[in-house]
Amino acid sequence: MLDTNLRFYEYEKTRDKDHVATPRWVVEDIYKLIDIESFKSIWFPFNNYDSEFKLKADELKLTYKATHKFDALGNDFFTTEPICSSNTLII
Repeated sequence: MLDTNLRFYEYEKTRDKDHVATPRWVVEDIYKLIDIESFKSIWFPFNNYDSEFKLKADELKLTYKATHKFDALGNDFFTTEPICSSNTLII
């Protein structure tokens, strides 16, 4: 199922004129502004495998949950329960 979702996601990126991705330099600026490393957990509800938010979080070894309607579990933002913590950031 994951392979099918990835292929569909790649197809949708080329077809959907509303698909946008935040550039790496913007993600880095946002992370600096909000002091991303001060958060114990982070949820990226709209981020797939190629998200710069997720890729930079991997580099910084941050604890996060990344979900997307095209992931293996079909984690749509509107049906996925968020991480509940007093120190959680949702990007």
